[in-house]
Amino acid sequence: MTEMAIEPHYADTAYRGNRKSPDLAEDNKHGTVFRKSWTMGAPLTKGRLSGLVPPGLLALWSPSWLRDDKRLKESEGVDELAERHTYFGRLDEECIRYATLPKSSWALLWMQHGGRIGFLWLFPLTFLVWMYGWWMSDAGRAFSDFFEKAVLPLLLYMFLPMLLCWGIGRFLEKKFPLIVYRPPKGPLWELNRRTGMVTLFDDVTKDETAGKVKAQAPFHDWEGYLMSLPDHQGNIWHRLMLVHKTREWALPLNQLLAATTNKQDVLAYWDLIRQYMDVTKPLPDVPVFEAYRSLDPTTRAYDEKKGRDPHYWFDMDDETFELVKQENEAKMRRYKW
Repeated sequence: MTEMAIEPHYADTAYRGNRKSPDLAEDNKHGTVFRKSWTMGAPLTKGRLSGLVPPGLLALWSPSWLRDDKRLKESEGVDELAERHTYFGRLDEECIRYATLPKSSWALLWMQHGGRIGFLWLFPLTFLVWMYGWWMSDAGRAFSDFFEKAVLPLLLYMFLPMLLCWGIGRFLEKKFPLIVYRPPKGPLWELNRRTGMVTLFDDVTKDETAGKVKAQAPFHDWEGYLMSLPDHQGNIWHRLMLVHKTREWALPLNQLLAATTNKQDVLAYWDLIRQYMDVTKPLPDVPVFEAYRSLDPTTRAYDEKKGRDPHYWFDMDDETFELVKQENEAKMRRYKW
């Protein structure tokens, strides 16, 4: 991609991919346990960008999602650009800041969806087992006896609790959403394009530490690593890790792209993160950044030079988006990593 002139909008510490990373003055303090846990293999390259997008991440925010999200915010009177600076979680031209719901919120969501999934999966199978058991039982056995000994205990002690978890959780989500979706106390980590800083925050479960900086360093002081681990079935799962070059600071970047069995997805994800942080390059051209491209100087200059439609993603229909995803996947398969 053509490099754009950088305006004072960016801090001196902003990451510039066309510059050599400065050598760190301090010695490497990685211990043996840390290296074995977070830095398997060589660091990923910071060379040429592929311009490709992991299929799962591209599909996460579709054009139809953009339109639905805009309608929802307009109906609620939310001015996204005005209020986003108050959010713990952000994904825009300034930063990728990740925050998650409190443990109490996750407990209620797991209660609801665990009860729903458990009931919908297990009850039909159990019903077939009951039918088969009744068919195989003694001809003279009363159905009331079979029901009392084989059916009723499972209904009372397994399926009724599942239904209660499902029902109560769904009721709270519909009628009292603020109980379920409680605001987070603070962010977990941040990648800031404007300043070039990577920030890890302290424990968000405690009021006295939530939002406090735990570790912070410029992006050029970090390396990307491909972490590959097998599961019990022998499948190799890959995820992206960001590790400081000298300090024992590690950041798993699996919130936007979960662990995957496709290694190329993680490599494309690393390229996307590098492009996002590099202020000599425009923002990655994915739907989620559509509304913020004009607010980033490098991206705005790039789009004006290319004559890019500012509503390219927003106006795209579902059929065209499917073709775009297929083309991206085809390029992923052909690309020489």
